Amino acid sequence: MQHPDIPQIALPNLTFEAPRPPRDPVAVALAGLCRQAGVEGCALVDASTGSVDSTCGRTRSGGVWESATRYWQLYHRQRRHFAPWGGLRSAVFAHATGAIAVLPCCDEPPLVIVVCAHSGSVDWQECERLTHALGAALRSLLDRPLVQIAAFGAP
Repeated sequence: MQHPDIPQIALPNLTFEAPRPPRDPVAVALAGLCRQAGVEGCALVDASTGSVDSTCGRTRSGGVWESATRYWQLYHRQRRHFAPWGGLRSAVFAHATGAIAVLPCCDEPPLVIVVCAHSGSVDWQECERLTHALGAALRSLLDRPLVQIAAFGAP
């Protein structure tokens, strides 16, 4: 109970928020790809080893992320035969009930995005644009000191 001779002091109402984790550019980019019409799931994969870094969404087969990089590796082993058409921008493989695309993300390290989708209902140019944006973000991270990378996303 407040005493009448003591003035009431208004204290600020303090609320504490839990610190937000840094925004992971890979997770943000993969989520953006998964929001595209027709996309079921996607992953960032090391093109040289097939090692999966991050995934978003789902796939119909557990090994599709790693296996799809074999398409990419075959192209690179045989690229001299494809030279008249220029560099490979993407490899989209249409199957009876869906499609798998492999899109280049970074050259060094060699990273690709693998996208699994419903057949014929995907804007592949938009997927390519989003993949290039992720590649640019990853390249900028590789050019920054480790201290800045640890605080990525902080103002």
